[in-house]
Amino acid sequence: MAIYRITRFTSSDMDKAMAKAEEAREEVSAVGAELIDLAADADGNGVVVAKYPDAATMEAATATAQKVFGQLVAEGLMDGDSISIWTGEVGVSM
Repeated sequence: MAIYRITRFTSSDMDKAMAKAEEAREEVSAVGAELIDLAADADGNGVVVAKYPDAATMEAATATAQKVFGQLVAEGLMDGDSISIWTGEVGVSM
């Protein structure tokens, strides 16, 4: 069953955060996700929506996600205290 990991965060410079995330595209695209989207509003709030085919694939991708988020936090592009993660299985697709 498909599973989502949704990560919310804030950034003081979302444009730079998006550019840095783009630099990790090749590495992130290799983790087996069906999709990974990063969206943001004009107030510095961001969300990463990742859909995986199953929990095992999501867990295998965790180290890569932590590495990318860690780099964004280390460079001051993401507030580490703001990171909030939610995970859930798909119950119904419409």
